[in-house]
Amino acid sequence: MSLNRFDLRTRVSMMIAAILAVIVCIGSFLVIRHVRESVEQETRSALQLAREMVETARPAGVQAHPWINLREQLSQARHVRLYILQGEESLPAPAHDTIQGVPRWFFRLVQPSPILIRQNIPTDKGKLVRIALVAHPEDEIVEAWEETRVFLGLILLLAGGTFAALYWVLGRAFQPVNAVLEGLVALEREQYSHRLPEFSQPEWRRIALAFNHCAGVLEQTRAKNRRLTRQLLKVEEEERRSLARELHDELGQVLSAIKMMALGIKQHREPKQAIDAANLITEQVDNLFDLIRTMIHKLRPLMLDDLGLAASIDTLVSNWSQHHPDVRIRLDCAEEVDAFPAEQQIHAYRIVQESLTNIFKHAQAKNVKLTLKVVSFEVPRRTWLEIRVEDDGRGTVLDKSAGFGIIGMRERVESLNGRFQCTTAPGQGFSLQVLLPFDEAQGDDHPRHACR
Repeated sequence: MSLNRFDLRTRVSMMIAAILAVIVCIGSFLVIRHVRESVEQETRSALQLAREMVETARPAGVQAHPWINLREQLSQARHVRLYILQGEESLPAPAHDTIQGVPRWFFRLVQPSPILIRQNIPTDKGKLVRIALVAHPEDEIVEAWEETRVFLGLILLLAGGTFAALYWVLGRAFQPVNAVLEGLVALEREQYSHRLPEFSQPEWRRIALAFNHCAGVLEQTRAKNRRLTRQLLKVEEEERRSLARELHDELGQVLSAIKMMALGIKQHREPKQAIDAANLITEQVDNLFDLIRTMIHKLRPLMLDDLGLAASIDTLVSNWSQHHPDVRIRLDCAEEVDAFPAEQQIHAYRIVQESLTNIFKHAQAKNVKLTLKVVSFEVPRRTWLEIRVEDDGRGTVLDKSAGFGIIGMRERVESLNGRFQCTTAPGQGFSLQVLLPFDEAQGDDHPRHACR
């Protein structure tokens, strides 16, 4: 039968009960062994004393009555019987192997081996008297049983009291276990609002504090993820709305203009008007290409697949510089960044894109420094793509005003098992460092993100 089917309190109580039972058995064995030795020693002493009495009080002659008197005297002594054997007479067999009031098992355990002394005593007429001194430890065994019974009773009472006290103490000590298990079940069911009470025991109190902190973090994380999900859905819908509006307004108007000019060419066959209409069509088609290129770039920069990460970042920075000539962007992008895994280059591109968007929307910076390079560290031994974005803008208090742009970048970096660190303060600009691993690593215990 497996102990795992019982709860912790019962298992510990069963182990304690087993230990106490072993202690009681060892104590009982030692007590019975000591009682057996005492009974045997006491019996031998009494038998030796009776022998000395026989030697000292040896009667003269072979008259029967002096031996009878001596036998009567010895019969009053404990543990010894004197037998006078006539002719070929043998010793009588023991009448029983038990004693009234003494358990059979105890009698058999403490009963010493048969002890007797045979002696032939010569008389003054040259004859021999055969006598036998036989040990009878029954009285000693009775006394030993009374003492042993009291002692064993005290041992059992002490063991039972100890077990009852320990069982009660264990009940008090393990009382918070059920509350902790209920809390873990609540976490498993995603009931992150569940909290453990403040236990009286210091160890359980620390466990409750750690549990409540973990539940609070999970609750905040879930709330943050829900807000982020709603924001992502909102951004997705806004992007769709923007694309739909651009397709309807820009593309529709251009196609309508092209159609009207084509119809005009069919109606007016003058060469000059046809040439002007053809020029207008060419201009509208160029605008249409620019529009389509912009829309495609919003969906995914095709240059990233064709020319790599470094060229895409250079094009992105050039576009921002053209639209914001008053901001100086200094780009330092190493060519080896193209070795970054192709399926993850879009994440690096989006991080740079979001960083520049935040700078031009909120920072009011005049100088921006963007650095992309490959770095390696010994602890842990890995190769990283490092992205640094620094500006001299107005900065902010990040804990109070962290927007979804920062949160989205951090979530993206964490999903790649990267490192995200940003530093900012009012009037001190903004500094962002992102480390993206070239490959996955297990057992990494370093912090994933930090904001100051």
